[in-house]
Amino acid sequence: REKLSIFGNDYETEDGTAVRDYIYVVDLAKAHVKALQKLMAETSDTVIDIYNLGTGKGSSVLEVVEAFETANDVKVPYQICDRRDGDITVAYANADKAERELGWKADTPLEEALRTTWEWQKYLETRK
Repeated sequence: REKLSIFGNDYETEDGTAVRDYIYVVDLAKAHVKALQKLMAETSDTVIDIYNLGTGKGSSVLEVVEAFETANDVKVPYQICDRRDGDITVAYANADKAERELGWKADTPLEEALRTTWEWQKYLETRK
């Protein structure tokens, strides 16, 4: 893409962009492993547990763009577009139950997650 589209800059947030809970895929995978370990140790025939998985901290879209630029020493061209219908201002997880019951907590800093994700993307480009 020529530019990243940022949908809305008129939200009631510090910088006007929407806030979301950005979780690193490796942290997410570790949570799934913990949940499977708990399930395999369960003696009951029926087990249903629901866990919110996330960092518990929201980051605005512009904060993520800036973190990406810092982590990777690149400039991200972007354009502000109109909001999308149905988008909410803030959404982030409360993962206290996952920490309490699974012993899991997202612990990868945003910049590290963005750096390693970008390295992976560049690696994939070499394999085409």
